[in-house]
Amino acid sequence: MPRQQAVRAAHPAVSVASIEEIADRLAPLPLFARLDREAQLAIAERSIVARYPAGATLMRQDESGGFACVLLDGEIDIFVEIPAGRIHIATVPRHHIVGELGVLTGTPRTATVIARTDVVAVRIKRDALVRLTAKYPSLGLSIVRELGGRQHSMNRSLAYLTYAANALGRDEYDADMLAEITNQPGAFAGFARAFASMADEIRAKQQRRHEMQAAAAIQQSILPQPLPRSGAASVVDLSAEMHPAREIGGDFYDYFLLGDDNIAVTIADVSGKGIPAALFMAVSRTILRSVSGIDDMAPRMAEANRLLSADNAANMFVTMFHGVVDLATGTLRYCNAGHNPPYLLRADGGREALRPTGIAFGLDADMPYRIGETVLQPGDALFLFTDGITEAFNPAGEEFGTDRLETALEAGRGRSAAELIAGILSETKAFADGAEQSDDITCLALRFRP
Repeated sequence: MPRQQAVRAAHPAVSVASIEEIADRLAPLPLFARLDREAQLAIAERSIVARYPAGATLMRQDESGGFACVLLDGEIDIFVEIPAGRIHIATVPRHHIVGELGVLTGTPRTATVIARTDVVAVRIKRDALVRLTAKYPSLGLSIVRELGGRQHSMNRSLAYLTYAANALGRDEYDADMLAEITNQPGAFAGFARAFASMADEIRAKQQRRHEMQAAAAIQQSILPQPLPRSGAASVVDLSAEMHPAREIGGDFYDYFLLGDDNIAVTIADVSGKGIPAALFMAVSRTILRSVSGIDDMAPRMAEANRLLSADNAANMFVTMFHGVVDLATGTLRYCNAGHNPPYLLRADGGREALRPTGIAFGLDADMPYRIGETVLQPGDALFLFTDGITEAFNPAGEEFGTDRLETALEAGRGRSAAELIAGILSETKAFADGAEQSDDITCLALRFRP
């Protein structure tokens, strides 16, 4: 492990102390209090008092356990070294023993021990501790008793943490279940606090995901319902689809009847991504519906632009194509506010692009807009789209582009509106070949069939 190589056990400063002095320091500790004086003196005879400054390494993971340390003063931190780095596991206070397991079992150290504060410790060498536990079984029992207490605390803590982790996976997490661990000064309290902090972050992300899913559902709900199959609308075959790159997007499409003999169609692409774009999209749709009408389209579009430019502190804008089709005559009057030119596929084989008639809405409140006009003949099809199609990329970084779109349109010539859209989206997906969708994809097709 890369970081492990730099961690070396420190050479402590050895304090001069008599056997009696060491025995006197050990005697009050829970681990040695039950031993008789002879045993305490025997341990002291084979020990030294060592001092470690804060930050010094007492023991290193994977090294052989050559000694154990009884902490007289100070605290130590226990870390486990993994390829990702050093992970803090626990903090152990004074009056406890560390390293005894590796000493008694002859196994390598399972963790790295670093002085959290200045530490004073009694170091007992491996061979001395093994001989002493054999000669004084009560010492072995004391060590086992401490290990048992530590195991009990660890098992309880791990049980809470395991339960909390499983509950988190079931979305049933309750922060109070860790309070008993995090509010106590136990060795696993720090680990429990780290887990609780991680759980809080996961919960926050889950909440944000739920909110985004709700926002996506709301966004889908404001899209128009299918047109009635009877009445004036029956003269058009219309279909539309929107596929956001994220949970919610900044594209939208809309269509609605104006009176008995006209239908308005809109497609738009808001600058930016995510929630800001979605909010501006909703405002744009509402404004356009409020100003849309059959007559005086130029001042109506100028008013939509003025409203979207007013108090636009975020400096957002929206490219938009808005057209009104007279269902009796096929006349299409439109405003293209900086949007990708829609295609008009003529029934006789021709193809036209409806170029912009002004800049995007939201950039200049005083900008006038010109109105374009053309006539749909029986069998003609209108295809509106956003740049998520032409700017779709494949794994090699190539762009789908206008040429491929026009080729796909020719392949779909004469088909229904839904079939035309399905063909375009299929070609785009096949070209992307699994590459991540970088932008919203939206399109609308209308076939005039009086």
